Amino acid sequence: MAQLVRDGVPHRVLIVGEGPARAAIGEQLPQAIYTGHLGGTDLARAYASSDLLFNPSITETFGNVTLEAMASGLAVVGARATGTTSLVNDGVSGRLVTPGDIDGFAAALHNYLNDPVARRAAGSAGLLASARYDWDEINQGMLDHYMGIVGGCVQQRMPAPALTDRLRFVRAA
Repeated sequence: MAQLVRDGVPHRVLIVGEGPARAAIGEQLPQAIYTGHLGGTDLARAYASSDLLFNPSITETFGNVTLEAMASGLAVVGARATGTTSLVNDGVSGRLVTPGDIDGFAAALHNYLNDPVARRAAGSAGLLASARYDWDEINQGMLDHYMGIVGGCVQQRMPAPALTDRLRFVRAA
């Protein structure tokens, strides 16, 4: 953010949530707007009020914040780290930057802040990509995977039960 200020790039920072780095960030970005924890409609409003998501986290395991931003049609600038790399298509739905590369993060943010066409294109691509993440589909895929494993074990001892295309419930015999 300091690099953007030095480069004269107009921006406002909105920080949603609370975490262990809150005090340190507050000292570095006293001009930012801090909402604290938000959920439901308030969280949706925060995404809808934003132009992009900057998520330099290297500790998220899946990246729910990133996925929520993509589902809200926001371009994402994130760290090339677990969670974000599985969601963001670099150069399409956002930009992935090597963790700690301040100049790289600033350049990616600068690009999206100054190029609304690129920002909207990345947001649209992210929105389209986020549609792949449907809880019913994800859970069904996991169930199918487990049933394949169980079916393989059962086949070795006795005939496996016939599995339907999309088995929804399994009863113990």
